[in-house]
Amino acid sequence: MTFNQSAKDHETELDRGSALLMVLILMTVGSIIAVGVLTYARVLLDTRPALHEQNAAAEAVKSGTRMAIALQRDFGPSACFATSTDWSLNGYNVNSSCTTVTSYSTGANRYGTITTLNAGTTANISTPAWAGPTNTALTGNILVNTGTPTNPLSSNLINDGSTTWTNAAQQWWQMAGDNPTGTSWVYPQLPQIPSFVRPGSQATNGTCSLYFPGRYVGTTPLALNGGAHYFASGVYYFERPLVITGSAQVVFGEGSYAGCAVDAQAAYAATAPKSHEITGKGATLLLGSGASLTVQESSVRFNRRVSTSTTRGSEGVSIRTVNFGQSNSTVEVPTDTVLLPDGTTTSIATHSIIPVNNATPVAYVSTTLAPSTSWGVDVRLNGTSSFANRFLVDGYIFVPNTGVRATSTTATYEFGMTGGVVATKLQLDLMLAPNKGITAYAVGVISQTIQRKVRLAVSTTDGIRNAVSTAIVEVHADKSYAINSWVVDP
Repeated sequence: MTFNQSAKDHETELDRGSALLMVLILMTVGSIIAVGVLTYARVLLDTRPALHEQNAAAEAVKSGTRMAIALQRDFGPSACFATSTDWSLNGYNVNSSCTTVTSYSTGANRYGTITTLNAGTTANISTPAWAGPTNTALTGNILVNTGTPTNPLSSNLINDGSTTWTNAAQQWWQMAGDNPTGTSWVYPQLPQIPSFVRPGSQATNGTCSLYFPGRYVGTTPLALNGGAHYFASGVYYFERPLVITGSAQVVFGEGSYAGCAVDAQAAYAATAPKSHEITGKGATLLLGSGASLTVQESSVRFNRRVSTSTTRGSEGVSIRTVNFGQSNSTVEVPTDTVLLPDGTTTSIATHSIIPVNNATPVAYVSTTLAPSTSWGVDVRLNGTSSFANRFLVDGYIFVPNTGVRATSTTATYEFGMTGGVVATKLQLDLMLAPNKGITAYAVGVISQTIQRKVRLAVSTTDGIRNAVSTAIVEVHADKSYAINSWVVDP
C-alpha cells in the first residue's frame, strides 16, 4: 500500500506539469488567433464604411438614378439627356453617365412622297400654291414613278430638295420604306391580322366613345358623326369604309396627341371586351376590301405607332392598304408579306389565324380600291375652327393602290402628314395658308427616333465611400418609359 501511494503521488506531480504545458500552448495559439482577428477587424473597419455610411451612399446613388430616369423620360428618345452629369445628393458627390444600348428610328432615309402610277408625271402631285414649288411644299425626297410594267428597271424622277430632277433605274417599290443602312430600302410589311371582330364602339368613358383593336368587317360604313372618339392603341383592320363627320374629335392611339381617354381607361371600362388586344402605343389603320377613310370638317389625329413584338409589322405605320399584288397598265403593286410574332414572314395569300379553338380561320382581303379614280384617304377641311377642322398623321401613309386627297377653302385648319406618303397620286388643294401659321402645315417625312434604350450609371465620387447604381431604361416618343433592370451595389 505504501509503495502504491507513493507512485500515485508521483503521477499527480507529472500531470500537473503536463496541464501547465497545455495551458501555455493554448494561450499561445489563442493569442495568435486573437491577434489575427483583431488585425482583420481593424483592417475591415478601416477599409469599409460604417453601416449608416453605406446606407447613405446607397440612397444617394438611388436618388441620382431616379433623377436621371426622370430627366431621360422628359428629354425623350432622341438621345441621352446628358453624357455625364454631377450632383450633390445626401451629402455625397455623385456622377451620372448615360450611354445608348439600342435605338429605333422611323423615317430613316425614307422618301417623303412617292407616287406609284405607271408613266407618271409631276402632275400626279398637286401642292398648295401659297406653299411655293413642290420641293418646298413637301419635306424630304420626292419620287414620281415614270416607268411601265414592261420595263422592270424603269426610270424615276427624284427630287433631292433642289429644283433638279434626275433619273434612277429602279421601280418605286425598290425605294419605298425605310433605308436604315443607306444602301437599300425595306418595303413595309403587314402585322398579323387581328383576332377579334368589333361591331364599332364597345365602351364609353364619360362622353367619350371607345374603340378596340380588331377586325371591322362588312360593307356598311362606320360613321362617326360628331362627339369624341378614342381608338385604343393597336392594330385596326377595316373592310368597311370609315367616315368621320360633324366636327367629331377622333384620336387614334395613345401618344403625343391627347384624346378623350387613354389606353388604361379603355382597357378597364365597364363594357370593354375581355380580349381588348390593346398593344404598344399609337394605332395602325389597315384598309382591306372596299375600306377607305373619309374625313369631313372634323378633327382626326393619329399617334405614331410604337409596336410590340407581336405586332411589329405595324411599327411606325398609321394608314396602310392591304395588297395581294397587282400588275397592269395603271399600276404595279407587289404582294404584301406578313411579319409574324416569331419574327418569320409569310405571303399574305397564305396567312390566316384561328382566333379561338375550333373557330373558322380568318384572313386578310385585298383592297379593291381603283388606282386611277379612288381616294383611299379623302379629307375635306372647310370648318370654322381648327380645333374641329384638322388632320394630323404622325406615321407612314402607305396606300400604293389609291390616292390621297385633301381640300379646303378656309384658313381655319391644321394639316400634317409627317411620316411619309406613298399613293397613286397626292392632291393637296388647300386654297389658303392656315391662319395658325406655316407650322400648321407639314407634308413629307421627318425622321424621328421613337424608342431608345439607355444605360444610366450613377456612382459616388467621395473616396472610399463608394456606391454604384445601374439602370437600363427604355424611353418612347410619347414619354412613356420602362425600367428593364436596376441594380444597386453599395
